[in-house]
This record gives sequence, C-alpha cells and structure tokens, in this order.
Amino acid sequence: MEMEKQIQADMVAAMKAKEAVRLASLRAIKAAITLAKTAEGANGEVDDTAIVKIIQKLVKQRKESAQQYTDAGRPELAENELAEAACMEVYLPK
Repeated sequence: MEMEKQIQADMVAAMKAKEAVRLASLRAIKAAITLAKTAEGANGEVDDTAIVKIIQKLVKQRKESAQQYTDAGRPELAENELAEAACMEVYLPK
C-alpha cells in the first residue's frame, strides 16, 4: 500500500514537471494496479509484493516491445519503450 501512495505522489510530481514519458509510465502502473484491485476474486487491496510483480511484468512488456520495434527498424519507438521501462525500474528492488 505504501508503494501505491508513492506512485501516486510521483505521478502528481511528473504532471507538475511536465515529464511526459515518466507520467505515461506511472499511469500505466496505476492502471495495472487498479485492474488488479478490481479483478475477480480480489478483495480491493493490493500489497507491495503484488505491485512489484505488476511492475516487473510491465517492464518485461516494454523491453519486448522495444526489441520488436528495433527488429522492425523503428528505433524511435523502441527508444520510447526503453525510456518508460527505465522509469518503471525505479520502483523495483535492487
């Protein structure tokens, strides 16, 4: 729960600083957390370990997308995906 509050606070800071890539990555994390909370069988709560797993999944998706874009000859799209992944990795344990 603490992690979710931190993500929300960072999202507000990213909005104020007009950091588009960081804001997009934080919104993706927030959306995934909301989906996990409202999933069938969920009790409306998501603990920090579940949030870490969600973020790991999102980072993996971004890296796979970046690889596909690179293979297709679209380095500008790959660069954006890798930038989002880097913003998300901040919330993962070392």
